[in-house]
Amino acid sequence: MEAAAAPSRLSVISSCSSQIKTREYFVRPCEFVCNYPFNDTTKWAITCRVWGLLKYYQPNVAAGKVDWDKVLLDKLDDINNSSTPEMVNAELKKMLDLAGKYNDEKTSDWNDSLNMNINLCWLDHSFLDESIKSELKKIASLPVKYPSYYGLDVDSVSHTFIPQHEKVYDNINIPASFEYRLLALFRYWNAIYYFFPHKYLMDKSWDETLTESIFPFIDAANEQFYQIAFLKLAASLNDGHAYINFTNYYPPESKDIIENVEGKTIVKIDAGELKKGDRIDSIRKLNINQIRDSLSVLISASTRSNKEYRINCYVAEMIFFHETDLSVLRDGKELVIHTQPVSFKKSTLTCPYKDISDDIGYVDLSVLTTDQIDLMFQFFSYKKCIVFDLRKTGPYNFDRGLLYCYLSYKKIIRFPEMVFGNLEHPGAFLWKQNTYMYAQNGCHHFNRKIVFLVNESVQSSLETIAWLVRNNFHATLIGRPTSGSFGEVVWIPLPGNKRAAFSGFGFFSLDKTQLQRKGIIPDIEAYPTIESIKDGKDEILDAAIKYLNNH
Repeated sequence: MEAAAAPSRLSVISSCSSQIKTREYFVRPCEFVCNYPFNDTTKWAITCRVWGLLKYYQPNVAAGKVDWDKVLLDKLDDINNSSTPEMVNAELKKMLDLAGKYNDEKTSDWNDSLNMNINLCWLDHSFLDESIKSELKKIASLPVKYPSYYGLDVDSVSHTFIPQHEKVYDNINIPASFEYRLLALFRYWNAIYYFFPHKYLMDKSWDETLTESIFPFIDAANEQFYQIAFLKLAASLNDGHAYINFTNYYPPESKDIIENVEGKTIVKIDAGELKKGDRIDSIRKLNINQIRDSLSVLISASTRSNKEYRINCYVAEMIFFHETDLSVLRDGKELVIHTQPVSFKKSTLTCPYKDISDDIGYVDLSVLTTDQIDLMFQFFSYKKCIVFDLRKTGPYNFDRGLLYCYLSYKKIIRFPEMVFGNLEHPGAFLWKQNTYMYAQNGCHHFNRKIVFLVNESVQSSLETIAWLVRNNFHATLIGRPTSGSFGEVVWIPLPGNKRAAFSGFGFFSLDKTQLQRKGIIPDIEAYPTIESIKDGKDEILDAAIKYLNNH
């Protein structure tokens, strides 16, 4: 569940926008493909890698003196017609020549982080000739003048990484253009290769993904096949932030109305012709498991549970928002149901907090606003405990700092360990100095039990809240593991005025173990059953109430 950052009354001691002064490099071993014998696939893979290395490291290109997109676009036809390694080498030499001459200012700062993230073994074991290999190795050892023309820079307002000077070609029909489809692939693949801090966590090597993606992009001669090729590419990141903005996403109303229970697709609500506890077996005579498998390869997620959550949302869209035929199992009977689109009314909740019992208060953080926080804590001043819910869909548009002011019993709030790209050496990553925040003064500390409810939909900034309240305020987390997609989102502009994204920062526990692809494991886990769904129970909230009543 993505949520925009809200204004905060916290003061950051170590700003994310400042250049990292410490030099503790982030090192995690990645898988690489080193062998590139010449064939119809590797000629494109090597072209992509050479173009990307020069884009970020060749001094003239990195200074913006060469239109590097144009160089690639002009060369693609010639490379397409090259049938021998000698012919491809000749075209790549022309690319090197077009980059221009430069001063050789070799640096010794080729560190372990670079070796782990952009290992140059592909130069030594490819069909490239020795002169190109030697020149590329020399270029890779050069320092990059910050800010690089095509690299990332830190936005002074949002403090997020922003790609620089990427053309969008909004008047080009991208699916109809072989050259611009390959430009989109090469641009995104290299941005991930040099700036994504979690390549070491991918299910398969990003190098292997490149070779598998080339011909789907070359052959994607219409919009549908182009979208499928890009969805599969983004899904290979295993990153819940790997969005692309030119495909159809499920509507917000499709969230949390389908559940995956022990491998079965279960309806959670009474709506239209469907009832709570119905098991969906097929849609339009297509087996539901086949549908889920076909969706799985197109959906990027950091954890399996978050991927299943997103699949549930797409399945919900198919059965609740379109006229269709379903096979369902209800109370042991197999039924064939013809459904009509369902109109879901928006919630009319006027107050985000309420009593659960004499001792327990409840807060739906998704709709809480800043001006309600003071009143909320006054309302709960006599309570022994408060349950805060992070699972709901909503804007989460409240001042986090003011909330923390009431929950904090200390002046300084600790943040997770962070890793950022080294902008002077694309492909290297550095541990950031420990980031703390000063808590606001003037709030009456709520010094009783607090519980936060989480599940696999809790993502990004909401996961950060879950981490903060556990590690700073001794909150108890109850529910299911979170999404495992942390950090700010970096959006890469693509040809056709499209965009694709990834997680730009790395967040880690205080002992520097990963949070990405793992999520936050709750203190108490709770899972639904078909019977609990039929009975309309909220098993996570029920587990929280049981815990609080017994402690």
